[in-house]
Amino acid sequence: METLAVTLPPDLKARLDALAAETGQTLGECLLVAVREYVEAWETHLTDVHQIDEHEARAVLNAVNGDSPT
Repeated sequence: METLAVTLPPDLKARLDALAAETGQTLGECLLVAVREYVEAWETHLTDVHQIDEHEARAVLNAVNGDSPT
């Protein structure tokens, strides 16, 4: 594993400390879970976006004035 230094705002650090204490995990364990979930979520999101861009037509929604007949 590699070591990274992270600077957190004091309020976020306090929340992380509280969660670590409540879950019985170390700060490092909590951060590892958070980073892993962030990376997995964004990888999935970006894969989906790229697939849409490459393979699917996009639906276009047009705003219609409420006074105009549809």
